[in-house]
Amino acid sequence: MKIKDIFKKTKDFALNILFPEKIKCIFCGADIKDFETRPYCDSCAKENIFNVGNRCMVCDVKIKNHNIICDFCGHNKKKFEKAVCPLLYKAQAKNSLLRFKSDNARYLAYPFAKLIYNRLREENLDIDIIIPIPIHDKSRRRRGYNQAELLAEELAKLMNCETKNNVVVKDKQTKAQNTLTYRERLKNLTNCFKLKDKEAIKNKNVLILDDILTTGSTINEVALTMMPYAAHIYAAAVARDMVE
Repeated sequence: MKIKDIFKKTKDFALNILFPEKIKCIFCGADIKDFETRPYCDSCAKENIFNVGNRCMVCDVKIKNHNIICDFCGHNKKKFEKAVCPLLYKAQAKNSLLRFKSDNARYLAYPFAKLIYNRLREENLDIDIIIPIPIHDKSRRRRGYNQAELLAEELAKLMNCETKNNVVVKDKQTKAQNTLTYRERLKNLTNCFKLKDKEAIKNKNVLILDDILTTGSTINEVALTMMPYAAHIYAAAVARDMVE
């Protein structure tokens, strides 16, 4: 066995001890009583990591109480109708998402999906099919999985709907979005997504799913490929972030 494989197995074992599935808080690792009802502890429930209060009716970002849409969406029309994001990308929520995305903490897919599911029910959105944001083959080989696909599988079970992983593909390797400005993000993603199965989404209500929503440029590019065919296009992510 290679040294890197030994290191990976050791790291996975350590993570399972610190954050065992359906026993510990998904944010801090504290003991909890009922994972199914609420997968986080009382202490984390009091932290400012939940996306609540007055939010933009399009992109779900926090805004002033007297507004219904943020300035960003007012000047940059989205290709999706509405997004939902139950968490804020900060503090414990950010750390948990980084574990989910890069440290093989796949067990987080279910509780994260359930948080999204609860928000979708609040908004009363009717979804026929879930499309996870695709990643390039090189990224999949390096990471070993696509976290958006794991989320989609769990969310589809909760919603009793369909999910498909190859309706849209990413056939162009791009720079990491979190290193770029908004305009750089748009240029970075231009023509990198291709719709491969238009029949799968034809006249259906589609939910595009990702782990983090920042500017919405990634989801927007995927939505653009679907616009001529889907009936309605919505978006969801575990957490909402903003470009500094």
